[in-house]
Amino acid sequence: MVVHSSLRGIALMIVAMVFLPIKDGMAKILGGTYSPLEIIWAQFCLVYLLLAPVIIFRYGPSMLWPRPLGLQVLRGIFAVTGIGFFYWAVLYIPLASTTSIFFLAPLVVAALSPFVLNEPVDWRRWAAVIVGFMGVFLILRPDLDAFNRGFLIAVAGGVVIGLFYICNRKLAAGTPAIVALAHSVIIGAVLLSFAVPAVWVSPKAADIPMITGFVLCALVGQGLLMASFEYAPASVVAPFQYSAIISATLFGLFMLGEFPDIWTLLGIAIVIGSGIYIAVREARVKRMQRGPSSSS
Repeated sequence: MVVHSSLRGIALMIVAMVFLPIKDGMAKILGGTYSPLEIIWAQFCLVYLLLAPVIIFRYGPSMLWPRPLGLQVLRGIFAVTGIGFFYWAVLYIPLASTTSIFFLAPLVVAALSPFVLNEPVDWRRWAAVIVGFMGVFLILRPDLDAFNRGFLIAVAGGVVIGLFYICNRKLAAGTPAIVALAHSVIIGAVLLSFAVPAVWVSPKAADIPMITGFVLCALVGQGLLMASFEYAPASVVAPFQYSAIISATLFGLFMLGEFPDIWTLLGIAIVIGSGIYIAVREARVKRMQRGPSSSS
């Protein structure tokens, strides 16, 4: 039964990583008309409307209030900023490259863990972090004569999402994943509400099908993502988030006419490998740390 549940969680994660990159691709298309801030605000509001009734039913209405408020607001700021950088970056660089660069976030968490979370990082994970950053550099391949600001924006976004993950760890104790996500999106939606009126563009009739597809992919993708953590531990399903890069590459190829060159593909493979190794290694270390305590 445990194996069957884990396989179901993995399957849900993989399917979620199909819908969410498609949603990101649609955001890139819509980004030519609508501000990234407007797109993020709409996404956050819709996701919260999906999550809030589930949280009330399962945990009670008191769980909707973010606690502690200060750290929750900081996490919400990181969420808004990170996703904003993503939707901004895809306006300048291919979807697959942006998605890959954003997966440096787990590398940032591993690198900062000893200093921010007081979590030791062994030499194997440090080696994986260094190799992962080399993969990101391979994707970037800086060319001072033809500098593309999108790569810099994507790197900044990946770092910010790493800080978001660190806040998640600090707030993780006793908080279900669905509740943590709801707190982030509602704080993000509230913060963005002050800026959205300044950049608001009323939806055009011709864009309604694309906007509808964006909404559906966001809701279905987030729903499947949360469900995957209900069936299997994060250490089991998290490495399969990297399948998003495959979906982003295929969407970019067939819908946007984008396809990474051989060096970018090699960099993507290095980032994926490093991220998966860090996830698996951290899960193994945690099991070893629980072993002695559970047996005593």
